[in-house]
Amino acid sequence: MILSESAEEDRIQDEATVPGGGVPTAPYVAPEDMAKVAASKAIAILQQMEGDGYCSIEADSVYGAAVAMPQIARSAGWPATLTSLVIRIYFFTLLNFLVQGFLLSMIGEEQLIMYPFAGQMHLCDFGASVKACPDASNCVGPSGTVYTPARLYSFPIWSTRVFVRDSMKAVFPEYAEKIDEQVDPGEYGLENYTCRLACIFIFMLAVVEDLNDTFQLARTLWKVPTCADSWVSYSVPKWASKDDVKRVKGWTELDLVKFKVAGIPIHWKVLNFFLILLPKFALWLALSKSGVHYLMETAGIVDLIVNSLALAFVLDVDEMVFHRFSSTLTKHIISNIEDLPNFDTEPTEKETDAQALQRYIAQELGWNRCRKLLLCVPIRFLCVLLLQALFMWEYYRANCQLLPDGSYVSNDLKLPQDLVYRPLALMFGLLPESTSDPVWSMPNISSADGSG
Repeated sequence: MILSESAEEDRIQDEATVPGGGVPTAPYVAPEDMAKVAASKAIAILQQMEGDGYCSIEADSVYGAAVAMPQIARSAGWPATLTSLVIRIYFFTLLNFLVQGFLLSMIGEEQLIMYPFAGQMHLCDFGASVKACPDASNCVGPSGTVYTPARLYSFPIWSTRVFVRDSMKAVFPEYAEKIDEQVDPGEYGLENYTCRLACIFIFMLAVVEDLNDTFQLARTLWKVPTCADSWVSYSVPKWASKDDVKRVKGWTELDLVKFKVAGIPIHWKVLNFFLILLPKFALWLALSKSGVHYLMETAGIVDLIVNSLALAFVLDVDEMVFHRFSSTLTKHIISNIEDLPNFDTEPTEKETDAQALQRYIAQELGWNRCRKLLLCVPIRFLCVLLLQALFMWEYYRANCQLLPDGSYVSNDLKLPQDLVYRPLALMFGLLPESTSDPVWSMPNISSADGSG
């Protein structure tokens, strides 16, 4: 039987005496209530860990090493070995930025330069309602005809069929009308709009972890003390001599060397902000923007599924560079750095079992439990959806136009005026200067019919 909050508290008071008489040194908690005590302490401590978190650095990335190694070298007085490793890790960090930036600029070049020269207009929502056509929006393709499932093709196939038709008309101009009647190239369009949404969601799930790491680095730079604390120490337990400790624990001298997140002088914080944090966030933003753009331009179902995870490998370059090129010394130091907690569990550690039980009843079983219902709201899930909506909106805003019938069709296709390599512009999808005359424009929707 479930007791009310007041009844539970009365029962605890009644049982505060040890069975058999006598006054206990601490309030007595019945054995059947120990599960509630355990839950009370676990909830209190784990919620502090989740809410306040730690000041930490990435343990398997050049970004974490680039932040931690200079502080460890500083703490040790800049010895030659550690100073050399700092220079080395900065070189690998720069290499990582160049490789990731180059890959992102290549994706941008494909989308902004190569696609237009291939005659590929933006996909937008072409064919999104093919199953409901002709009585829905997005039912007219880039050739100006109404979609049918049998006439829906990927861009390479559609462009080839259009090329064959136009070539026949160029060779036999006297039969142009008959060729138009008999040769149907079909239409280029999206195979499944729901699959597009799902794959972009999966892509955002894959890249949002890197955004979390960026926020964690920002929080670490903000919350660690602004002072020259030591990140390395030689720690020998006080309960026995060093030799006894090493013998009992099976330790070596290396186990007595401790690395931890500690204070960072202000000039190092500023340096890390501009040299590490901002470029890291910029690369994430560029990949998310270009990745969503690329998936929005992908028409095939299988291609969408494969590319949704394949694009995220760009953000894994920093981990590959760290694991392949870092020295054993650097790897050991970074993997053994202790985090600095932003919370204090001492009140929970010192409270008695009875106090923990009373707090549990008041917060988890009483009327206050209604406030806990906010935990039902999946904040991180909603953040992923919000990011997906923002990047999709940016794609529609920059590349598509809304017709009166609700169709989203491509803007006029224009060719770039030059092929000058501008990496930053390509990374962030900034359109190059283009010719004034379009090579393709959306046909008049009112004149569309279902013929080829």
